[in-house]
Amino acid sequence: MTAPALVLLAHGHSDPQIAEITHVMRHELMARSPELTVRAAYLGSSGPSPVQVVSKLARLGTEEVVLVPLEIGCAYRASAVARDELGRLTSAFPELRFELARPIGPEPVLLTLLDRTLRQALSDHHVTELDGLVLSSAGSEDIRSRSLLARRTRQWGLHHKLACVTAFTDDTGPSVEDAIETLWHQGRRHIAVGSWFLSASDVWVQQAESALAAGAIAVSRPMSAGPEIAELAMHRYLVGAMDLIDFGDLLPEEESFEDDSEETPRLQAIGA
Repeated sequence: MTAPALVLLAHGHSDPQIAEITHVMRHELMARSPELTVRAAYLGSSGPSPVQVVSKLARLGTEEVVLVPLEIGCAYRASAVARDELGRLTSAFPELRFELARPIGPEPVLLTLLDRTLRQALSDHHVTELDGLVLSSAGSEDIRSRSLLARRTRQWGLHHKLACVTAFTDDTGPSVEDAIETLWHQGRRHIAVGSWFLSASDVWVQQAESALAAGAIAVSRPMSAGPEIAELAMHRYLVGAMDLIDFGDLLPEEESFEDDSEETPRLQAIGA
């Protein structure tokens, strides 16, 4: 039985880096599993779209597809945009089976990537003193995802023994300016912002500019592609592929037991 194809779902926008990130991640996954079909599709105006990618897969004989959203702010389910895309795909390709996997999400291992990018930003700005941190994210419509991201913020702050506040670029929580102001009122004057973003999207650029204007001494670049994210994408794929398995087809057919008293001896008690 051929394994389902893996399609990475990225949010397309004007930043060419997102194409580079998905390209690197795709080749990382293919290097790990050469027998696996891996493709990248983009949600939004950038191409190729999920419909275009799946159309080519269908012509190649693919029967099952696992979609893995490259969303690091969504923990338990994909964004509404990704879920809507799944609906379009199932309508356009009724002969195929699809599984929308859990997004990458705010996993603890990503704090390592966040540290890596922030250290580079602090070095670039020749920062020698730090007394406050802001973890800035695009946010999520899911309250559970926001709660988990707030937990990662606390873990990050505890690890560095610094006050740390979560910020969101949408209206689901405090803005990066509000977060910096909160720390400022606590007497913090050397505040850096860690970017919980995969790529330098327009949203990331806006929050970075806002953070620097509000007094941040440094803003990290997005996490970009890395082996940690590729590993998480593979894990999401494997779980999604398992969900596509119909275990009923793997079980033997149910046997019927006929009453045959002559061929089936009765059980007797020991010593009877």
